[in-house]
Amino acid sequence: MLMDGILLKIYIAESTTIEGRPAYKYLVDYFKAKGFHGCTVLRGMAGFGHENVIHTVDVLRLSLDLPVTLEVVDTQEKIMAILPDIERFVEHGQVTLQNVRMIRKTPE
Repeated sequence: MLMDGILLKIYIAESTTIEGRPAYKYLVDYFKAKGFHGCTVLRGMAGFGHENVIHTVDVLRLSLDLPVTLEVVDTQEKIMAILPDIERFVEHGQVTLQNVRMIRKTPE
């Protein structure tokens, strides 16, 4: 079934924490508890943020602060309902919203 939806992307550093836990792990648990169908965490090879410091995978220098992106796709209502929480959780990073068309495949 084809549906309108929203793609929520959260860009953070790997070292970012929420309540003492890695932020990406905290957010995966948060989305699961809120009943989202899925959340994908992508670890970047390189990137920089608001401090203009480049973080990269380098043989000579192992960076422990690589860029991380979380992606969640769901209905506009569901995404918009959690935005206040996301704004509170993500103090340093970027949050984007994009309109998408979803083909939802769920087990019967």
